[in-house]
Amino acid sequence: MFDLLNGAIKVMTKGPKPLGRSLKLSAEINDLDETSATIEALQSHLEVASAGDDTANTIRRALAMWDNESGGAWSAATERNTAARRKLIYTSLDVPESFATLCDQKFPFKPLDAPVVIATEHSLWYDENRRKAQSFYWEAYVKQLQRQGWQEESVHQLDDSTSKIVERLADPADERAYQTKGIVVGYVQSGKTANFTGVVAKAADAGYKLIILLAGTLDVLRSQTQRRIDKEMIGQELLDKDYVSDADLDQFLSHGARPATLGAFDWYRLTGPESDYQKLGRGVEAIQFEATDPQKPFWHRDNLAGAKARIAIVKKNPSVLKRLLSDLKLLQRRGVGAPLDQIPTLIIDDESDQASINVRASTNGITPTNDAITELLRILPRSQYVGYTATPFANVFVDPSNEEDLFPKDFMISLPRPDGYMGVSDFYDLDGRDDDEGSRPNERDFVRNVKGADSKAENLEKAIDSFILAGAIKKYRTGQDPTMKFRHHTMLAHSSARVADHKLLADEVRTTLKGAAYDGKKGQSRLRTLFAEDFEPVSKRKAAELPFPSSFEELAPYIGECLTEIGDPSEAVRVLNNENKADTPDFDKVGVWKILVGGTKLSRGYTVEGLTVSYYRRRAATADTLMQMGRWFGFRPKYRDLVRLFIGRQEPIGSGGRTIDLYKAFGAICRDEEMFRGELKRYADLEARITPLQIPPLVPSHMLQPTATNKMFNAQIAYSNFGGKLSESTFAPDKDSDIRHNHDVLLKLIGDAKIGTTKLAATAARRIEFDANLTTAPPMAMIEFLKTFRWFNKGAEGKPPFRLQLEFLEKTGKYDPGITDWLIIAPQSTTPRDQIKIEGIPFAVIYRNYTENRFGTYNDPKHRALAEYIAYESDDVTAPNDALQALRKKGRGVMLYYPITDTEKGKAKPPFNTGFTLLFPKNDIQEPIRFKVVQQNRPNAPVVAAAAP
Repeated sequence: MFDLLNGAIKVMTKGPKPLGRSLKLSAEINDLDETSATIEALQSHLEVASAGDDTANTIRRALAMWDNESGGAWSAATERNTAARRKLIYTSLDVPESFATLCDQKFPFKPLDAPVVIATEHSLWYDENRRKAQSFYWEAYVKQLQRQGWQEESVHQLDDSTSKIVERLADPADERAYQTKGIVVGYVQSGKTANFTGVVAKAADAGYKLIILLAGTLDVLRSQTQRRIDKEMIGQELLDKDYVSDADLDQFLSHGARPATLGAFDWYRLTGPESDYQKLGRGVEAIQFEATDPQKPFWHRDNLAGAKARIAIVKKNPSVLKRLLSDLKLLQRRGVGAPLDQIPTLIIDDESDQASINVRASTNGITPTNDAITELLRILPRSQYVGYTATPFANVFVDPSNEEDLFPKDFMISLPRPDGYMGVSDFYDLDGRDDDEGSRPNERDFVRNVKGADSKAENLEKAIDSFILAGAIKKYRTGQDPTMKFRHHTMLAHSSARVADHKLLADEVRTTLKGAAYDGKKGQSRLRTLFAEDFEPVSKRKAAELPFPSSFEELAPYIGECLTEIGDPSEAVRVLNNENKADTPDFDKVGVWKILVGGTKLSRGYTVEGLTVSYYRRRAATADTLMQMGRWFGFRPKYRDLVRLFIGRQEPIGSGGRTIDLYKAFGAICRDEEMFRGELKRYADLEARITPLQIPPLVPSHMLQPTATNKMFNAQIAYSNFGGKLSESTFAPDKDSDIRHNHDVLLKLIGDAKIGTTKLAATAARRIEFDANLTTAPPMAMIEFLKTFRWFNKGAEGKPPFRLQLEFLEKTGKYDPGITDWLIIAPQSTTPRDQIKIEGIPFAVIYRNYTENRFGTYNDPKHRALAEYIAYESDDVTAPNDALQALRKKGRGVMLYYPITDTEKGKAKPPFNTGFTLLFPKNDIQEPIRFKVVQQNRPNAPVVAAAAP
């Protein structure tokens, strides 16, 4: 049946076709049994097929391919990954309803998030026909990913995002020589390497013949990237003898023969797993491109078709880049081979926010690395630049000294969160309360507080105990199900960038391990308690479907297996820094069950495989640096319930006894990132195209500013329609005088209006019910409130938070927001708490975390749900009580008000901050956003000189 179905799918070259007819055609063409070539026979097979059945996998892959296909004429009337698309597939296959029902049960379509694209107009050269006609290395890469266990949905998501990147590059066979520059924003440890490998494969298939991959600033990152690309895309036939002693060589991609003999082209690798780019000297011909038809330019499609491609995977280091530049210029001077201006080149810049950008003031020149990259772009006029980063606030957006060198002027693509990824939303409860016990399930399950010395039992010792216990559970799971293989099991310990500190921490880890007494009563008792109080309840909540011991006694034998795998204390700890290069584990070659101590190598780019327990105490001065520290983010298949983050909550900074809560600080950055990604998604599909030049104004003003004080962003938001949106700024003053002022401003907003108290209730995901104090205010009173409210600071360029919201409220004519009044809702709590009184009525004071001059989110999801019902006329809420229903009216905005304190319950004293969230009612205004430029004569400049004061 597999051969029949496989042949039938192959004859469907342009979308699904009648399956019965295709099965008969497959039988005829391939000399197969025609009596089995029926839909009924296929359905009978699928009804009893196991999960790994080849026939079942074939139909599953075909359905997933059609579910995700874009651009095909057959599917133009339906959106990807929708019920309508799946129905169209069944109609096109002409299958009976019973067959369709079976497929829905066994192979349901899975909605996949698409990448968010912010881009200028581009020529439509990379269409469906071009992709399918030139896809040798892409198809080989896909087969390798599937062999490594990638699910079909993930492959299609990768296919979609990589095509959206490649189609925005210049056509390599275009007679015009022009460059495009873009940036791809992923998530920390989320598979960016897989994405740019796919881009390289597709770009090379399409005709790009020189690939320069800037793979981080460390040797270990460059080697890691080299091996991945050699293994997954280049293939065994083209690797010379670099990997002959590699234990995993049989896991490397194999084409079956040299690609050039299979109708494709070969790669010439200019770098190897242990060797960065070296000056070629007499061997410079290695990068000499020869046209098979010298009468035509090298970029002509006839010459590109079979020409060998070159790839250099280089460290982002000025010396290395200068060697490459020197050889390219030597070729240019000799005049041999194709001229450099005829060579289609792709430059991929991994971790593009590090080293690539110019961070010096304009008066001091530019950094050597930035200079070398921009020089490559200058001497290769057909080069395309694509930067990859996980930190969307990186100042790669702005280079004031040389504004148009690396600025992503043509496109910015924000990759979707991959399926199975464990990231920000798994360690933080970004949308939840943080005032009541048990209301933060992610923090409760995955985060463990570190305060005081490492030697305290609840700090390093407990982290190591968690590492041992988690490893034992992994061993148990393998014993229960041999298909669950855990090749790596690691713990990260990261407290400083200083090498001397690494040694001290490593010694502390070894000492703790020596004294752990895991084979005695003391150690066993600690593990038993940790099992019962931590791992057992968390695993029941987070992964009830995975094997888990019924008791500690059942797990006990596997603890010994784990300890044997890790080794004695002297060998269980590896120090990763430049003075201990031999300690750096090669995850590709051997299984690693170790505790890794280090700094820079552990903080950016380097993938720590099998990471389960993180012990993190390093302070970071900037947002992008802090974001990159999130090594605990990543894919944790079959063990996400075992992941634990031990993080410093009172780390000393500076003098005067000041401390920082790293978990809160990191959370603040995460909130900004999520907000920024949400803004990109909101504006990406506007009919009036938004361009990368207009992205900086969407970034929170406190996060991104030009690096030179005499520069400013050229693009600015002139108008934003907040109708149907929620707005909240949690930057709050810390001076008592400002806090009291804001309370007085609130009293003025309320004025003489009567304050009532009522119970609001409705059903959303669950039944919601709470008491609330209510009053109303006219539109002009809200405008005055926002004008006189004092924030922590004035924001960028002296413009406070809510500037755009205030301007929106003040509009008239066709931009009149249409707000009739504001309903002020102050939710009350049923649990005892501090209170303030307004007009004699008590208002419950809410506790919220406060760090880096800001609180966490003010509003609670259940309060917000009912406020949305009022302001947005939301359909997600049903069964409202009479009191809630009576509050709805057209044009009514809602203000959720919370008296806020960061002091523990029962200890708080006035004055209390005024926290509020505004929900703007929907309106009929057609224009969602409008931009302007500061200097009209330079509309395409990312930054411009600021006006003199």
